[in-house]
Amino acid sequence: MKPHHWPFVALGASAAAAITVVVVARTGSPALNMAIMVGIPLVVTYLAHLASKRAPGRVLFEFRVDPRPSWYNDAVEVTGRGLEITVMSGGGRMASRGPTKVSYGFTDLLGISTRQAVPGEAPWITLSDGRGLPVPAGDVVVLRTTSGEQVLPVEDPQEFVSLVRSRVSGLPEVHSTPTVHTGSHLDEVGDAPPPTGDRTTAVEGPAVSLTGPPLAVRWLVGATLALAGTVALPAVALLTTPGVPWIVLTAPGIAGVVWVLNRNVPRIWGRVALLAVPVAVFWLIGKGGYPWIPVLLVLCPVLGYLGGRMFRLGAHLGRAVEVRVPLRNGASLYVQRDRLVHMLNKSHDGGVHPQAMWLGDLTLVQPGTSPDLHGWPVPGGVEMTVGRSPMLRLVARPQQWILPVTQAGELAELIRSRQGTPARPSRMSVEEWRELHQWAVRRTTGSDRGNYQTVGIGWRLFAASVTGTFAWMFISLGLVAWGGILIAVPLTAWLLADWWRVRGRMRVAEHNVLPPGSPDWGETRPDHAPVPGWQPYR
Repeated sequence: MKPHHWPFVALGASAAAAITVVVVARTGSPALNMAIMVGIPLVVTYLAHLASKRAPGRVLFEFRVDPRPSWYNDAVEVTGRGLEITVMSGGGRMASRGPTKVSYGFTDLLGISTRQAVPGEAPWITLSDGRGLPVPAGDVVVLRTTSGEQVLPVEDPQEFVSLVRSRVSGLPEVHSTPTVHTGSHLDEVGDAPPPTGDRTTAVEGPAVSLTGPPLAVRWLVGATLALAGTVALPAVALLTTPGVPWIVLTAPGIAGVVWVLNRNVPRIWGRVALLAVPVAVFWLIGKGGYPWIPVLLVLCPVLGYLGGRMFRLGAHLGRAVEVRVPLRNGASLYVQRDRLVHMLNKSHDGGVHPQAMWLGDLTLVQPGTSPDLHGWPVPGGVEMTVGRSPMLRLVARPQQWILPVTQAGELAELIRSRQGTPARPSRMSVEEWRELHQWAVRRTTGSDRGNYQTVGIGWRLFAASVTGTFAWMFISLGLVAWGGILIAVPLTAWLLADWWRVRGRMRVAEHNVLPPGSPDWGETRPDHAPVPGWQPYR
């Protein structure tokens, strides 16, 4: 078993042992039981962590990254025969093709020393998905090997050098000047498309036909359906059930207020319609209103969903309503009042947070096609496949998107119909951008059965809806449930406040997927091709 796995094994074993001690001892003291169940696993796991750093014949040095994600385990291991480097993420998005592993035998080492990192120097290692990891500020180790020089930004450079010299005597000092990269994209964003392309020839595209009812009809039908499921049905069910307290009727009212606050986001109306259902079902069960329960569970979300469907891509959508446009690769584009949001699908390996453009920054909205399939890189080390069907090209320099969308012409018309003001230039430094980028990656990386995947920040709202439901149930019961009120109400408030805080900073990250001073993302001239064979529609 590898030493860096010891803490995880120790945590599982010690937790099981702590539970066994509590069950067998039967202390009768909740405080003592809690101390045993929490204290024993913490102490044992910490001791295992210390032991893993000094396993017999093997010493582990983690690479420096700030801030450090909880799942970070990139390290170099000094064994009895040499050095084993394992890098999976660099503190950012997990590499999609597994860890990068590099090994050096002690016989391969020709020299070793430490030096200060130089801003802008070449990446110290390349991940399996092509992203290079920048050298963090501070002291780093420089190895001279038979295959070239290797930089290692370990946590304890001097201790690492001393240990290697104790294993290999007579290693000379290394004196070298690092290579500094200028005028190109930072390695965190991955490989960019070619900066120049061939001149294009326009072709006749599919006929653009934006159809749909007038905006007033959309609102009349959509809002009626949504409010019927959100407010009317739960209220009628509670009013017609004898014995339900009047205070419970405020639950549909609160759901109605939430709908009003989200009236321009039809895609979530089905979920908003479920807000009052748990409270209503709780009281219907208690007061015998059983026939209403399946009606609420089925009709409320269905009516909310059908109301939201009135605002699919088409004509007469106004300028404020958010329109979701599904892309052929499983991703989605959200056309909002003043910006566009590209939500990549969740099949990536984690940390691919949404990317956004301000409508006021758009300089090109160009539908088109390409006769062949091509890979289109997305900042962050992800690649999409585009071509052989309609696509939409969007440019808001330095950003450029190529979106595989069937209704490319209709989507282009919708985007052109909305206006926005240009955003203020970003004043953040490259280091501030790196910190923001790593923060966004951590916030959008989750784990599913041991695999890392992309997650959203909306789980806080879901959790707040659950705790808020319990809070309202406790409030409707009165002072007899004061303990539940004291727990559920502050927890709900904290979840909502945390979502608001994270949402604000995530919006900044969405609009800054490229670092300050980046060159354009590929060929951005309107009469030149961003991908081979690009043919814009007339």
